[in-house]
Amino acid sequence: MVTLQTKLGRHMNDALQLDRSTNPGLQGRQTEILELLRQQGFVAIDQLAKTFRVSEQTVRRDIKQLERRGLVARYHGGAGLPRGPSVMDYGSRQNRHPAEKRVIGALMAAEIPEGATIFIDIGTTMEAVAEALLGHQSLTVVTNHLTVASMMSRRSSFQVILAGGLLRHNDHATTGEATREFLERFRVGYGIFGIGSIDAEGELLDHDYRDIGVSKAAMGISRRKFVALDHSKFGSNAAIRVGHASEIDAIFTDRQPPEPFAEILTREGVSLHFPD
Repeated sequence: MVTLQTKLGRHMNDALQLDRSTNPGLQGRQTEILELLRQQGFVAIDQLAKTFRVSEQTVRRDIKQLERRGLVARYHGGAGLPRGPSVMDYGSRQNRHPAEKRVIGALMAAEIPEGATIFIDIGTTMEAVAEALLGHQSLTVVTNHLTVASMMSRRSSFQVILAGGLLRHNDHATTGEATREFLERFRVGYGIFGIGSIDAEGELLDHDYRDIGVSKAAMGISRRKFVALDHSKFGSNAAIRVGHASEIDAIFTDRQPPEPFAEILTREGVSLHFPD
């Protein structure tokens, strides 16, 4: 089966070959920028400047030229791949599988000890997890999700740390290089993550390349990594690689995963949690 991720990679490779043959100006640094984008989903201006030992102004000119060809999309502080198929808006996602998300939240809360230090990711399932955790005592919560921070602030025994950065209006998430750098200052016992999809090879995928740097930083600061996803996420379409099942400790879902997903998770030593 050809996945959307594979199609995206082929599209990028085809575009690179076309521009190499028709525009010699794309050789060199711009080609390498596109290759980094294909691998990472998002690249930051300041990091590109350091990598290529040029000024940020030079990098911005490269990005503008690539954008004019339709090969990249510019964002504050960096660039990403052009948008693929539209993702369901946040309000609609909040109303999708609410009972399943509550089940997942309860399962995950049962595995988080009192007094733990945790990171909570963005997404609607994370709101259900946060709600389930309100029965705990003395948690320290690091998050880049404004809604989660607001929910957790209801408990006076919780210490809530909200990561700064660019605030997105649609999902109340902070993102970008400032958010990534903020998170890298911390170490937490548990990282709680939502993803867009897991494929049959165990790849963890998501929809928005702007969040990849933040997600990787959050995984890097987490001693144990828990992923929450409802049954619809097994094998669903998402284009951007976040990581692999071998990098996480446990998955929490609302029903037993189908084969071959259960097989690969067991092989990678991932603990599976779902209702009996």
